[in-house]
Formats: sequence, structure tokens, C-alpha cells
Amino acid sequence: MVASKSIAIVGGGIAGLAAAHRLAKLSNNTCNITIFESANRLGGWIQSTISNEGGILESGPRSVRPVGLSGRAALNLVHDLGLNNSIIAVDSKHEAVSKRYIFVGNKLHLLPSSFYSTLRPTTPFSNSLLRMILREWWMHQGKKPSNADEDESVYQFFQRRFNTEMAEYLADPFCRGIHAGDARKLSLKACFPQVANLVQKHGSILAGMLRERAIPVSDDDSPLVHQAKSERWRMWTLQNGMEVLIRGLYDNLTKQGVVIKLGTECQQISFPKDDKVIINTTQGTHQFNHVICALPAKKLSGILLPDHTKLSNTLSTIQCVTVAVVNIVYDKTIPVVKGFGHLLPSIENPGVLGIIYDSSSFPQLDSKTNNSTRFSVLMGGAWFNEVYKTSTTDDFYIQQAVNAIRSQLGITLAPSMVKLSMQQDCIPQYTIGHSARVEQIFDYVASHNLPLSLVGASYKGVGVADCIYNANSAADDIIRSYRV
Repeated sequence: MVASKSIAIVGGGIAGLAAAHRLAKLSNNTCNITIFESANRLGGWIQSTISNEGGILESGPRSVRPVGLSGRAALNLVHDLGLNNSIIAVDSKHEAVSKRYIFVGNKLHLLPSSFYSTLRPTTPFSNSLLRMILREWWMHQGKKPSNADEDESVYQFFQRRFNTEMAEYLADPFCRGIHAGDARKLSLKACFPQVANLVQKHGSILAGMLRERAIPVSDDDSPLVHQAKSERWRMWTLQNGMEVLIRGLYDNLTKQGVVIKLGTECQQISFPKDDKVIINTTQGTHQFNHVICALPAKKLSGILLPDHTKLSNTLSTIQCVTVAVVNIVYDKTIPVVKGFGHLLPSIENPGVLGIIYDSSSFPQLDSKTNNSTRFSVLMGGAWFNEVYKTSTTDDFYIQQAVNAIRSQLGITLAPSMVKLSMQQDCIPQYTIGHSARVEQIFDYVASHNLPLSLVGASYKGVGVADCIYNANSAADDIIRSYRV
């Protein structure tokens, strides 16, 4: 049995909503849950726009990979919300999985995606991918793995264990596509923990991949997880966009009595001596037994009282970057290259991170009334302040995006629709030493017995599935502590 407790959740993005759902589900509604969201809508960076023609434009995350425990957590949530029939899945044979490109030297280069494609050199690499992988294994076989506490940049890791080409043309663009960040500054341990763990346990990536076994699907997992495994899903989205997940959570939470306060900004959080939480908001002061904070770490650092300066200072070191997302629609089926999209190494064009071929991945989300082709151009990230000025107009970003599609894909047709979304401080940067900083933050909360849980993209994964999984874990810990 769970004792009745009052729990506040600060932040109504996917992490905060997932935590509320898990708490409501496991506590059998014995927890009084209140969500505070400063905006007038829920979902955070997840935002789907339906055009007049019925096409879907995503301003933020547009798909989820059903990989690992986090991928399963996301699918289990979809199942809980009764959204199984809304799933649009892409399997391992789909061109959006098998065809991913990088743009180097003013042309597209298809990245190896099958065993046979790794056997021969493919531009811009001078050696085959298989040869580079075998070299990494050969050079490090029998050697003692490095100290688990050591950290290095993603770029340095790939340059040291493979070569500069792998760092420049693989690590660099992938960091830009996933984290909108600089591979020379991002931490391997924090950004790609699976790779770091393989090397730590087995000495090389290849040895680890050969020895590691996939975690079997649990009987506790939903039928959707079993379906994804049997049908070899590689990514999925939802009919009418990812925001359907947010609306499903809202409907579910309100039915379970969760109080949702929109347009209510949290201004201060304090922890009196009596194991209570005091939250000052723009709508008044509230007292709770526990708070789950889903705000960005830097934002949380600014609303903690000075009693916890050490915690605030460490939180403030986790910075975020801004990404300009330009959705572009053409009123025509354009027979351009098929695939998920392409990324640009920073040495090629630091301002443009990549272009996603939305219609290629999910044609089901195209216009319902006429032929169309959708793209999304991602710009800025870690290079935003360097390349773009704060005074730059919306028209400038849109023109940059249209020019990128014209020069990189050869599309000269005028777009029928464009939409700019300026995602301010949307992606936390896991720079070198991030894992140690996160450990310090969580150790501080535990050692001071603060009734505080930390969730969201600032700590242990920036993806939608990561946020759901970590929110579930935080809720589980709270439920365990309150059982009587």
C-alpha cells in the first residue's frame, strides 16, 4: 500500500508527464499529483502542426527508436494510453533505415548500412568500414580496458581508436544530428554510454558487440514491445504527429485526477527542515511532500534557495543549445534521393546541421489533398551564436534553409509552405565530465535527504525514450519510499 502523499511535478514536457502517469498508475491514485507548466500548452519541445492540407510538420522530435530498455518504456507508455492503432512503424528493410547520408565535398555519400557495404571503401572514407573496425579490435585485443573514471570527447575517441576520417565524417556529423553538439567537446561516456561500456568491459567495440547479448523481452512488457521485436521495428511515430502522445497523456492524467496548472511558472523551490517542499509560483505558494523537477538543469539552478549553492552551481554547468527548425513543403512529389536524411560535418557547413527527408520516412503524414514532399532543415546548435546573430530575422533562417535544400538536393522548385520554429535552449550538452557532474548532483540530493527527483533531458539521455525511461525510474523510487 502507498501512503497518501502530495507530489509536485515542475515542467509539463514528456518527462514530467511520463512521471505523473507512472505515479498515478502505480499508486492507485493515492498520490495527489500537481503539474506546474509555465507555458500555455504541454509537451515541451514535442510540437506537431497539421497543415490545411492535412500534412504533419514536426517542430521537435519526430520519431522514436524502440531500442533497449528506454525504447521499451516508450512503447509501454503508448500501449498504456491506448494508442497502439496510431503507431506508424518503420522496419529494418525500410529505406529510411538503410539509407542515411553525409554531405561532404558538395555531394551526398551513402553510409554503409549492411555487412556487404562494409567490405569495400565508400566515399568519403579511404578504407572500408570493416577494415577500420577490425583494426580497432586488433590494436586493442588483450589490452586492459582503460580506467572507468576516464572521460574523453567523442571526436578524440574515434580519432584515437579508428582514424581522423571516422572522427570527421562519422562521429562529428552524428553528434550534430543527435545532440546538435560539437564532437570535440561532447563526452563519449555520457553521449554514447553503450560504446563506452563495450570498450570498458571487453576492450574493443567489436569484441563487445560479439559478446554482449540483447536483453530479452519481459513478460511485463506490453504486446506492443513484442510486436516491435517480432516485426523488427527500427523507429516509429504516430498518426497526426508525436504530439498525439502528449494529448493522450493529458487525457489519461486528467481522468485520474491529476491537477495540471498551465501558465504557472515556478519561481522558487525550498526545502524546510520538516521534509516538506515549498514551491513559489506565479499563482501562489504551495506545499508538497515531494517534487519531481523536469526543468532544464540550468533553469532549476536559478530557482533553488541559496541553502544549496553547491547543488545550484553544479546544475548551472549543464548548458543547452538553440536549434532553428525549418519545415519546408513542396506541392509536388519530388523524386529526390530516398532515405532518412543527411548530416553535414562541421568542417563542411557549421550552420546547417542536416536535412531530414520527412516524406521518405513517413509518407503517411504527407498532405491528404494533394501530392507533396516534406523536409526539415536543422540549423545552429552548438554553432548558433557563432554563425547566426540574435538580430537575424525569421526570413533569413527560412532563406538559409531553402538555399540548403537547393544546393544540397538540387531542388529549385519554390516551396508551397515554410514554418520556422526557434527551439531556444532545447538540447543539453553532455560535455566532457558530464557523467561525473550528474553523479555529484544526484549524490548531493541523496546525502541531504532532499525530497527532490530530477528527470528530463539534462541528465541521462536527451531522447524522448530516455526521458520516459528515467521518469519511470524516478516515479518507481518514490513509490518504493512511500510504501507502508
